[in-house]
Amino acid sequence: MSTHWIRIGTRTHKVVLNPDAQPLVDGQPIPVDIRLIAPGVLSLLLTQPDGTTRSFRCISDTDPEQSAVLIDNQRIPYTLADPRSLRSAASAAGDSGPRPLKSPMPGRIIRVLVAPGEAVTAGQPCVVIEAMKMQNELKAPKSGTVAKLTAVAGATIAAGATLLVIE
Repeated sequence: MSTHWIRIGTRTHKVVLNPDAQPLVDGQPIPVDIRLIAPGVLSLLLTQPDGTTRSFRCISDTDPEQSAVLIDNQRIPYTLADPRSLRSAASAAGDSGPRPLKSPMPGRIIRVLVAPGEAVTAGQPCVVIEAMKMQNELKAPKSGTVAKLTAVAGATIAAGATLLVIE
């Protein structure tokens, strides 16, 4: 089970995904079938209260400003935010020590986007992991240099595993 915070306009919604149950949006179950149809593109089939089904496309880009849901050919931008991550990023803003990038969930490493000694900026994608048939980009927790890299493409990882350290 994973929890995500999705901001659409000025509203933020709590989305809980569980592979064995319907997703919850703001605590309410949503009858939806979610499929990854291409990298960064999800197909959503939502069952309406009257029994009809509506189709939506969710397009996610490496640039958070480009992520959007297409509804009836209307593009509705959204951003993903985790209040815990936002709080820790704010508290670490003046942190000059090493910061690890840890896996938030168990999964498999799909791609490693950085190398040891490489300079990175805060929020830069560093590692892509696959969990519950969805790919997730893990981003640098701060600007700095990759001091240690333990992530290897194809490896299986546990939740909380350190993938790299940025100094």
